[in-house]
Amino acid sequence: MTDTARQLLQELMGELQGSGKKYTDPDVCKDHLVDFCPHQLFTNTKVDLGPCDLIHDDKLREAYQKSEDKGRLGYEDAFYDRVQRLSNDLQRKVRRATDRITAEADEQLVNPHREEKEEKAIILDERIKLLIPQIQKLGDSGKVDEAYGVFEQMEQMKGDLDALKERIDSINPMFKNEKRLGVCEVCGALLVPNDASKRLDAHNEGKQHQGYIRIQRALEEFKRKGGVIYEGRSSNARSRERHYSRG
Repeated sequence: MTDTARQLLQELMGELQGSGKKYTDPDVCKDHLVDFCPHQLFTNTKVDLGPCDLIHDDKLREAYQKSEDKGRLGYEDAFYDRVQRLSNDLQRKVRRATDRITAEADEQLVNPHREEKEEKAIILDERIKLLIPQIQKLGDSGKVDEAYGVFEQMEQMKGDLDALKERIDSINPMFKNEKRLGVCEVCGALLVPNDASKRLDAHNEGKQHQGYIRIQRALEEFKRKGGVIYEGRSSNARSRERHYSRG
């Protein structure tokens, strides 16, 4: 550490000593010292993590960032472990929401009584086929009016069959509306595709969306610098976690 940096650190520590707090105190938020406190990202949103009762002091963070303790007390490991778990939870939420919207629902809900309608269609089709030779026989016998009457009956049955086939392939309207939704891959919120630009802008600028962007950027920066997280735990979390305390 240079003399200038040491002097600046001493000045910062001098200001903090007046409050009697040190960044190592158990009631100081260690996530805030490293980067940010996840609890403060989602206040009053659907993914609110609840309040963090620890101290969030920018001067303490600055003191920690300039200290020789930075990276040695396990604070970073615990922080990246925590935000990685939040990211993992989000990805599971996105997958569940996507599956719920895109996967085929139970057949009885999507198309009630499909088998019954298919059976009726088969029977109706067979009855239509039986009328064709009857019409031909009546025509050959010169019974034109009777043949025409049976023909009209057959045409009516064909119309009924077409309508029945449409009902066989129809989908419960509830599921049609469900498929109109989309899932925001950034924050997991449900969106309506082609929604008004103002509404989409409001979503993208919202606290939940921006909070997950900040988490993702923090993880990307950590990994860019060579950090590795195994199963939600950063590379040194196991050996250093005992040094970390949230009070």
